[in-house]
Amino acid sequence: MPLITQAVLLGIADRAAYQTKQISDAITAINLVGGGFYFDRITATDDADVETTLIVTYENVDGALTLKQAVDGLDGLGSIVGTMDSHFDRKVSGSALQIGSWDGYCTAKDIRVSDYFNILHEIYKGKFLSANNTFSEGDDLLGGIVISSGPTVTFTDGLNYGDGATTNLATGGNFAATQLTAKVVSMGGTDLDIRLSVKDVNNNLTTIDVTIPASTAVGAFVDVGSSSDRFLDVTAAIFVPAGDTGTVTDSIQIRNKKERTIAL
Repeated sequence: MPLITQAVLLGIADRAAYQTKQISDAITAINLVGGGFYFDRITATDDADVETTLIVTYENVDGALTLKQAVDGLDGLGSIVGTMDSHFDRKVSGSALQIGSWDGYCTAKDIRVSDYFNILHEIYKGKFLSANNTFSEGDDLLGGIVISSGPTVTFTDGLNYGDGATTNLATGGNFAATQLTAKVVSMGGTDLDIRLSVKDVNNNLTTIDVTIPASTAVGAFVDVGSSSDRFLDVTAAIFVPAGDTGTVTDSIQIRNKKERTIAL
């Protein structure tokens, strides 16, 4: 087929995302205080002859080295984003191969790219991608569950990825719906059956059940549903009726399961 395949396009997007992540991590590292910022070193001299010529410039540099500055200097990386448009815009039988560029392709194929690719896209094209087409790279806490005496379920609300509207952009808060995973903080010797109230990809309220097996190790993860079960928000939790109620002090975190790991 003339339109680039999903596997090839996602491989390209993930490679660019991984390179962007490495640059971002490097920028974070080189902006750390270390032995002292330039300004601090100059002002500590308490010498007007030194300070007069250096302090303004040095202060401007402290913390001013940004991901955008670094990536802007790599024209080749930007071309990975922009040149794909020439492929999308190719005419076959009078119609473009893909309307809407990267967003259009992702929406049409029901696929998602890394937020690092989204950041790269914004740097070079001046616009963030749709939140529905961008998966979070964060280790996001969507809800917390503790089994209290009674027993009862104590639920603490966490992050959410927005309302799923097609107009939402991935500017830092809104992301595509995600599969959930339950991370064990503490777990006793009895199974725990939990019913989560969640919002699906269309922001409709629904439920999904998850069983945390007895004596699951601290730090272990238990998937909630399958990869096709993706949600924007977790709003509440109760025991599954007639299910196992675990052990008082059981503690579970409901987190996002990253769609995939970006790589070169």
